[in-house]
Amino acid sequence: MPSEPAAPSRAIEHRLHPLSIGFSLGSQLRRAIFPLIVGGASANFLGVVEMRTVLLIGLIPLVAGSVVRYLTFRYRYEEAELVIRSGLLFRRERHVPYARIQNLDAVQGVFHRMLRVVEVKLQTGGGQEPEATLTVLPLPALEALRQRVREGKREAAEEAAAADAAATAVPAEPPADRTLAGTAEGRTLLHLPARELLLHGLLQNRGMVLIAAAFGLAWELGLFERASDWIAGEQSWIGPAVEGAASDVVAAGILVTVVAVAALVVAFVIFARMLSVAWTLVRLHDYRVVRSEEGLRATFGMLTQVAATIPLRRVQTVTIHEGPLQSWAGRVAVGVQTAGGSQAGQSGNADPHRHRLAPILRRDRLREFLREVIPELDAPEVGWEPVSPLAFRRVVRGTCFLATLASVPLYFTLGAWGVAFHAAFLVWAVFYARRYVECLGWALKDDMVWFRSGWLWRRTTIARYTRIQVVALRTTPIDRWRGMARLLVDTAGAGAAAHKVDIPYLPLDTARQLRTHLAAEAARTAFRW
Repeated sequence: MPSEPAAPSRAIEHRLHPLSIGFSLGSQLRRAIFPLIVGGASANFLGVVEMRTVLLIGLIPLVAGSVVRYLTFRYRYEEAELVIRSGLLFRRERHVPYARIQNLDAVQGVFHRMLRVVEVKLQTGGGQEPEATLTVLPLPALEALRQRVREGKREAAEEAAAADAAATAVPAEPPADRTLAGTAEGRTLLHLPARELLLHGLLQNRGMVLIAAAFGLAWELGLFERASDWIAGEQSWIGPAVEGAASDVVAAGILVTVVAVAALVVAFVIFARMLSVAWTLVRLHDYRVVRSEEGLRATFGMLTQVAATIPLRRVQTVTIHEGPLQSWAGRVAVGVQTAGGSQAGQSGNADPHRHRLAPILRRDRLREFLREVIPELDAPEVGWEPVSPLAFRRVVRGTCFLATLASVPLYFTLGAWGVAFHAAFLVWAVFYARRYVECLGWALKDDMVWFRSGWLWRRTTIARYTRIQVVALRTTPIDRWRGMARLLVDTAGAGAAAHKVDIPYLPLDTARQLRTHLAAEAARTAFRW
């Protein structure tokens, strides 16, 4: 077995890898290349200066910044903290206690692996951005950093336990994570084989997003106009062939035309799904969630490999996602929101595992997986409480109004047929409102508050009492008129787009009782980060 790297000296300052200059320059170029091209093209068009001159001038500060960053960036290991220094004119020194380091994420692209280096994102609970990004470190330095952080956390936990024991005259207990002490690899909770990734790619339809992004890029670059000129050119055979085939299909009758259009739609859907599968197989290749001393570690990726840690004590809410296709396939997804750090969409490559800790999971394994994330969880049966009986009236009026608004243009274009479409829209509006209200529910179980919503796309969010920060009761004039209220339970990790415990259409008395109960439970239990 390979031996663990020796603990680094705590008095020695360490530098980044010399290749940091190239990787830092590449990262800056990705952000600056488009403005440089636009500026160069504008200057060239106005006859001020050639485009290549603008690009060369723009590269000078980028190269200088990358070199200066490498020469001035230092980090060292102190007894209880990691000290990071950077900056030339404006110097910055950060002292990060090991016990405060929540996530130590490692990102490796293709070039990183070829050159045996890694980019490390160090996160605490103090903000949405990483506390520090180390671009780039050699692989032994990453292992040394992980080892020192583990040791520092263990020492801090032991000191805290000893202090508590001394204050209460009770013998100190070992930290909760001691059962996994010394087992950096941990045990695997979830491993997605190729079959599950293939199914996930088919269900999520990421290909439509890729097609939309490619369409937007092609439109901005003017590729459609160039392709149109090339296809319709005098020397091209593609344009006449397409026009001839379309004319033959239309001449064959309405049935053949409908079948041909349907075939094109089916081919497009299949192409989009295949793109989704390919993206998933590359992006989430060998996806694993491992329980270790550090918490939950998610590793994935074929080209860009990501290894990121989620401390269990930082988990604020757990959300179960289930769409119509996932429900049909007997699968769900499990996401978590953590306190501090970055949420979905704000952390770059290392982020998706936090939004979807388990991108796809068999429903019969859901309870077992949740028990690893929320050890207090007991039986899966939840006695859901409904919302107000008047909620259906509130919702159906809104959906019927939208159905009528959508039908107005049809009266002008289809005439009498607009009435039929309007009636169909109203039937769907009533059906949707009924199902939406039926799926709303809340429950109190195992010292947690549960909330579910959604009909086709179902969401169930769980928040423990120990994670509650604020319980708010909100009423609009219509709510007060109907004797209703909305209850919002706020935690430290709720992102802007996250599914929260936000229960609408509650009877006013029930909402007040629930607010009082949750506020009392949150005050009775110690808030845990």
